[in-house]
Amino acid sequence: MDPNGQSCEDMDECDGSHRCQHGCQNLVGGYRCSCPQGYLQHYQWNQCVDENECQNTQICGGASCHNTLGSFRCLCPTGFNYGDQGGCRDINECSSSSNPCNYGCSNTDGGYLCGCPPGYYRAGQGHCVSGVGFGSGVSLGQGGGGGGGGGGGGAAAEVGDNDLSPEACYECKINGYPKKGRKRRDTNSTLEQPLDNAQHQETVSLESVDIEDTLLFNLNMSGLSSRDHILEFTPALSTLNNHVRYSIDYGNELGYFKISQREGLSYLHLSKRKSLPPGAYFLQISSMAVYRKKELAALEDSNDKDYLTGQLGDTLTMRVQIVLH
Repeated sequence: MDPNGQSCEDMDECDGSHRCQHGCQNLVGGYRCSCPQGYLQHYQWNQCVDENECQNTQICGGASCHNTLGSFRCLCPTGFNYGDQGGCRDINECSSSSNPCNYGCSNTDGGYLCGCPPGYYRAGQGHCVSGVGFGSGVSLGQGGGGGGGGGGGGAAAEVGDNDLSPEACYECKINGYPKKGRKRRDTNSTLEQPLDNAQHQETVSLESVDIEDTLLFNLNMSGLSSRDHILEFTPALSTLNNHVRYSIDYGNELGYFKISQREGLSYLHLSKRKSLPPGAYFLQISSMAVYRKKELAALEDSNDKDYLTGQLGDTLTMRVQIVLH
């Protein structure tokens, strides 16, 4: 009753002690408990339900929104960070304290390129290749020499390749680019992008070979011995140093060729024990990251999943035809 005892007035149940954990809202003839941040009061029942903040399409800017219980997360593809101002910003992997490259690093949109020593060509993600086969007698195939990224990235993507999709998962967009969406370049061209390591400007090669094509080598047997390196392989990624093995998958059933390793350099050469007749020989050579379980576990613990994937690169697979005459 009101002080005069003549009519009923609403009683504020929220005044003083109440049983609501997250605040109290007084109603005419009753009350309602408020909900914590990230939750909404059910329109019919006195319950708190999760608020889907992602229904606001602008909440994450250009990033992808992922609703969680009581909150939300703004997600970016590999190679990007979500900025304080909203949207995804490229990560400059080359400026990090742990430089991912052995011979110079060039940042790209959503990734990076690892350079190679002079006289070497970038092959696949994180590998450098050279040798006597890359002299005047080599044909780099019909498709030119675009190739994949030398580290976590690739060559410049086609228009629209880097647009962010609305999904919350980006496993199919490694380093911001679809695997087959990279623009191909001519083998003899150089990447029009400066290296972030200024000291390597004159000593690093960014030219590449197209590992999707079969490389043709024409070699004269009269000047070729088992000591000559027909092909040389060295990792461009620092995490592959002493943790990569190059092997001949097929085409060497008679044992005419051999891959040896010395001081971190792997090279293809003729076997000393076999007399090699002239002719054409087709080989497939591939790489494999080699880590002990404890080493790999420590590497995974010190880096997140996406970073580790980029650091170990893609498996290199090369098809070569060696014509000896």
